[in-house]
Amino acid sequence: MGVLCDYFRAPDRSTALAFVDDLFTAAEAHPDAEAVDLKGIDPVVILGKLVTLLSGRPYEQMMVSGDIPVDHIPGPELLTPEDGDVFLVELDVSVRDTLAGATEATLDDVAFVWANIEEFIGWRDTWNEADELRPIIDALVGIARRARAADQMLYCLICP
Repeated sequence: MGVLCDYFRAPDRSTALAFVDDLFTAAEAHPDAEAVDLKGIDPVVILGKLVTLLSGRPYEQMMVSGDIPVDHIPGPELLTPEDGDVFLVELDVSVRDTLAGATEATLDDVAFVWANIEEFIGWRDTWNEADELRPIIDALVGIARRARAADQMLYCLICP
């Protein structure tokens, strides 16, 4: 959980880039933006696995095999220089729409599987319960739904 990741929605890239220095203050001041603090949920592997589970692929097979592929999920686009202290990425619209389109039944079905991916299990010695990570799922789905409704994109500010 060494990488800090904050997700937010914004009306456009220029607005998103303005949030790099002080995300939460800027989001509070901007009526069309919103941020959620999710710390160790990186936008490639951990979020990619959630999006894979929500994409309709048979998660029972993935759970049995222990493999949740993220190679079919479009990677985020880097918007800041690679040599900076923080990185800003824009998530693909398909990531936003997959999160936004998830039904409660689907969220209930995938919560336990996602809560027990390798990246989370490494943090502890036992299985995680779905309700432990469900608030994270709900935060991601909620912000994605509001972004889609407002025709906005999702962004992630990464502090390595």
